[in-house]
Amino acid sequence: MSNPPFQGAYTGRVLTQQEVVTHIGQLSGEAVCGQWASLSLELLYFTNDDEERYSIQAHPVLLRNLTVQAADPPLGYPVYSSLPTGVPIL
Repeated sequence: MSNPPFQGAYTGRVLTQQEVVTHIGQLSGEAVCGQWASLSLELLYFTNDDEERYSIQAHPVLLRNLTVQAADPPLGYPVYSSLPTGVPIL
């Protein structure tokens, strides 16, 4: 329950517990290292900077997008984290 001072009314939220079907999998370490090696060959030696290059295309079995993004910079994307930031609405 909450009572926002500017609305003059109480609000509430009702939550229900339900089952969620999820898929869990595991990637081979060799598969991930192989993708990172292919990525480094393509970017550092072949100097391919095409936005639609094969190494960043999705592959549902190997989770290519996630493993490429997880590579350490300069190959993957750097991990940035910060404290929660509030944005005033008014």
